[in-house]
Amino acid sequence: MSAEPAYLSLTPEGIRFCPLCGANLERRAVGPDNKPEMVCSGCGFIYFLGQKVVACTIAMTAERILLTRRAINPANGKWTFPGGYVEWGEPVESAAIRETYEETGLTVDLCGLVGVYSYPGAPVAIVVYRARVLGGTITICHENDRVEWVAPDAIPWENLAFPSTTAALRDLLGSAGG
Repeated sequence: MSAEPAYLSLTPEGIRFCPLCGANLERRAVGPDNKPEMVCSGCGFIYFLGQKVVACTIAMTAERILLTRRAINPANGKWTFPGGYVEWGEPVESAAIRETYEETGLTVDLCGLVGVYSYPGAPVAIVVYRARVLGGTITICHENDRVEWVAPDAIPWENLAFPSTTAALRDLLGSAGG
């Protein structure tokens, strides 16, 4: 079994300096519930460590699903569907459409929510939409080295990138999958 990726073990203690004044951060009880947070010893800024949102699409035709093979870490060489971080102030739906275009060259229309996935210790919440391709030409970007239409019975279940990849594909297909 491989070691846990660094992004899964990020803790508040891993953030040591204030992004506003550069002073040390320390754990202190904050708010009416006395929840421990990282607080600046200099200016009092509270560094709330929250999850980032990832927006994804699973594009489908009548017979096939669009998958990409990652060319970067984490999960280099594993299969997933297009997706990435939601930018500050960007609607999640817009991010899913943008990420799909950036990673595949295809424009899509969203056809409904597949699911929202999060895991203990992971700093992301993954929002996955079903999508329909409107146009474009499949292209490869720096994040992937292959983009392929795959029949459901040919999904490489043992070579999927993330737990959310497997869960969303199973939810979409309405079965236990591979």
